[in-house]
Amino acid sequence: MSLSRVGTRRYLLAGILMVGACSREQQKVSAATAAEAIWKEYAASLNEGDLERWLALWTEDGVQMPPDEAATAGKDKIRTRNEAVLDKFTLDMGITNQEVETAGDWAYSRGTYKARLMPKSGGRPVSIDGKYMTILQRQPDGSWKIHRDIFNSNVAPPGR
Repeated sequence: MSLSRVGTRRYLLAGILMVGACSREQQKVSAATAAEAIWKEYAASLNEGDLERWLALWTEDGVQMPPDEAATAGKDKIRTRNEAVLDKFTLDMGITNQEVETAGDWAYSRGTYKARLMPKSGGRPVSIDGKYMTILQRQPDGSWKIHRDIFNSNVAPPGR
């Protein structure tokens, strides 16, 4: 094999490796950008009491794992659970995403949130300061949706 062929193959291999590395970095940036948009829409839709808009962020077979409750599996059950919350409270929520990592069509997102739940029937608002870990799934159209979500408070409930 000639020296020029060896050199050409090395450059070709280096180019392929760089493209692969760039592709992984682009996936990470894409997932991070999508996660930021998801959390912005998540908070905005709940703050406006728009359950259907919020549900559009979820996969059909999503699972929500709230604190002190059994997991809620499937979009219909997630709707029922959260409809009950939105029927009772008006929310003022903010989310801070702290980390996103990707692996192909999957990503996880970790962060914190603060929320005030104001009872619609009157009474004192409930403040929540918590954290979350969420698995996002890339959809066939390239968008990302919430597939699994677990969250809990940083403050123990009264009596603990």
